[in-house]
Amino acid sequence: MSGRATPRCVLQVTRERRLSVYPDEFGLEQDVCDVTLWLAQKYRVPSALVWVDRHFVQSGREIAGITVMTSPRHPDPLTPASREAFLALGYKIEHTGADTYGLPFCSGRHSLHEALQAYARIDGALRDWRGR
Repeated sequence: MSGRATPRCVLQVTRERRLSVYPDEFGLEQDVCDVTLWLAQKYRVPSALVWVDRHFVQSGREIAGITVMTSPRHPDPLTPASREAFLALGYKIEHTGADTYGLPFCSGRHSLHEALQAYARIDGALRDWRGR
């Protein structure tokens, strides 16, 4: 072992920082990571960047839109799958045309254990959501 810390996902670091100051405040960092890891496992893509847009007035489980990028130039057809995953997690997706900002991407720097947990969580949420 070199003694160096393993690089961590920027969203997980952001989540820990937010929870240390605002422990009861909702954050969607874990959901962005879990959907990203689920897409990578389910569709066998080497990397997927899940871009989540939010209006400045949105909070909690409200988002303006989602785009998945698997190549540097084009949105990927995985965007509808990620949209369903966020809906299954209880999000309301509404783009009103107002200004938005993008949340950071999940860097994908997670353990295999975290990836398997994310897959099971998202897959279960989708099964429940579709079964309603």
